[in-house]
Amino acid sequence: MTVYLYRSLVILMLLFFVFPTYLFSQNKIDSLKNTLPSLHDTGRVDCLNTLSEVYRNARVFDSSRRFALQAAEESGKLNYAQGHGTAFYNLGTVEYELNDFTGAENASRLSIGIFKKINKNILLAKSYVSYGKAIWAQSRFDDANIAFNKATELFAREADSSDLGATYGLMALEEEERGNYEKSFQFAMKAQSLNYENAAVALGQLYADVGDYETALDYYAKVSDNNANLYKYLKVGEAFYLQKKYDSAIYYYQIYIKETGALSKKLLSKPFALLGTLYLEIKQYDTALYYLRQALRDFQEVNDRNWEMRVLLELGRTYRETGDDKTAIDLTRKLLSSAEQTGARQYIRDAQYLLYELYNRLQIEDSAYKYLREYTTLNHSIDIDISARKLAFYKTLREREQAKLKIDLLNKEKELQQEELNRSAQQKKFLFIGISAIFLIGIIWFRNIYLKKRNEEQLREIAENDLHIQKLETRKQLGELEMQVLRTQMSPHFIFNSLNSINRFILQNNKFQASEYLTKFSRLIRMILENSQDKLIPLETELESLELYLTLEALRFDNHFSYKIIVHDDVDTTALKVPPLIIQPYAENAVWHGLMNKEEKGNLMIEIMVQDGFLLIKISDDGIGREKAGKLASESAAQHRSMGLGITSQRIAMVQASDSKEPAVAINDLVEPDGTACGTEVVIKLPLIS
Repeated sequence: MTVYLYRSLVILMLLFFVFPTYLFSQNKIDSLKNTLPSLHDTGRVDCLNTLSEVYRNARVFDSSRRFALQAAEESGKLNYAQGHGTAFYNLGTVEYELNDFTGAENASRLSIGIFKKINKNILLAKSYVSYGKAIWAQSRFDDANIAFNKATELFAREADSSDLGATYGLMALEEEERGNYEKSFQFAMKAQSLNYENAAVALGQLYADVGDYETALDYYAKVSDNNANLYKYLKVGEAFYLQKKYDSAIYYYQIYIKETGALSKKLLSKPFALLGTLYLEIKQYDTALYYLRQALRDFQEVNDRNWEMRVLLELGRTYRETGDDKTAIDLTRKLLSSAEQTGARQYIRDAQYLLYELYNRLQIEDSAYKYLREYTTLNHSIDIDISARKLAFYKTLREREQAKLKIDLLNKEKELQQEELNRSAQQKKFLFIGISAIFLIGIIWFRNIYLKKRNEEQLREIAENDLHIQKLETRKQLGELEMQVLRTQMSPHFIFNSLNSINRFILQNNKFQASEYLTKFSRLIRMILENSQDKLIPLETELESLELYLTLEALRFDNHFSYKIIVHDDVDTTALKVPPLIIQPYAENAVWHGLMNKEEKGNLMIEIMVQDGFLLIKISDDGIGREKAGKLASESAAQHRSMGLGITSQRIAMVQASDSKEPAVAINDLVEPDGTACGTEVVIKLPLIS
């Protein structure tokens, strides 16, 4: 959809929706104001609250706040609980609209306490929504999620589908901002199923997050153009900005500014922040600084932590481009501090990289290296999360599309069956007429039909064979995809277990051993990161990373055990390939559960051989055995679990599935002649892959 069509839609919708709504609101306000002087006690409080609500819907926020405060004062004197709670609810909602999130939080909390006491579930649920929005804006996501969940429970209990749909829409946007795309998609679809129009905003944002901006714009276009949905213009402008269509982005930002600027200057903070980012992108730094500075002041004033961090990052980048490194560093350090307090990992990562660039340019190498190291570690973790979340989003989307495709196929099949029945009936009719007219023509006709049916059966058999082959190929591709997902899970797990090994030396301040350990550990991490991208790696590389891991473990535990890796002469370690990190989890399990619980020094032996056309890997230890290790683990308060064993056994089973039905991994208990346990042996059987 072109920008010209969007502009036309904006003008038409403003004419048909906004103007009649304004006239209706004004007539209702005049009627309420004329009635107010004749009312007393609770009736007067209810009228004041209604005036506050109507003014808020008409986006006349100063008047809405004034009537809410007046209703709160008079209901307090009358001890009128429902009117008192409604007044604070109205005050909380209008403070949120004016971006005073602390004020909105306090007012909403008061209304929650009142409605709990008088058991007004719908009003209580609405207050939870208002409270959740206010603390969400302050980056307190978990608390906001709790509030929204309480609201949905109450709305569902009272069968309020309209407010339930609106709350699901908010939860979809909250989960999207946290990066939980699968949950966001589910909440958005729940909102849409309840005919909540603004669910399209959440769905559009999800598509924008994965780079499908055209689909995002199509969803935004489904939202009505009225005063209650002005935020949609910022989302449309942002979608155009991400496509580098800067003129269109500015156009929609200006629509939002025009419509909200007359209501309150506080509402200009977000479009100013977005304009600042845009002008930074097109290298108009003075204009960018003008908008970003003003936006930062407004966000700090109302404690909008989410947008404050966003603006601090853009300001730091702008000052970096203008050469003012000192100011850039000060702002970026503020961003880093705020992000660490709120747990906003994406801003922690971006601040670390910006500080690295700034210190590197100033040739302050220690600080530059420190922030680069921290950035590299966090960025890898975030990249894994983003990939998993995008995979979850696409998986959910694919499942929905597959369900729709199945329904379409069933309908198509019914149509084909009906057509076949109609055609068969027509053929029988013609056959009857032909036989009645001329017997010979009837025989010829019958013969032609018989040949046609036989041909159709042959074609159907061919089609069924083709479909069977396609299913086999699809199953194979699915297996490969599952293998990739398991490898993705394996790398973060192994890195986490390896990181625990350095803790002891750091705490003991053993500089020599810590340095030696860090050197080996960095080499091990590099190998893991390089190998995790590949489905298969040379056996030589796998054994190299395994030996490095065992060296680190032996160093960590003061050489409480020794290890030996034996490779038979008939094994070509450079030619044979295995999945990465396939041996390490079993070696780790032997060290932690078998050898570490042994009083004397233990031994670990890993033997690699070729037998009966398979690659055999034996991991043997002379530890305490599985039975005793299980008893010790059940008695221990701090149990060590090798979480990689389940994943690794699945990966081995997938590799072996196409070649053998024998068990992928066999675990044997080793015993002395007198029956005493003397260790454990694990045998892994893999097909030969070169």
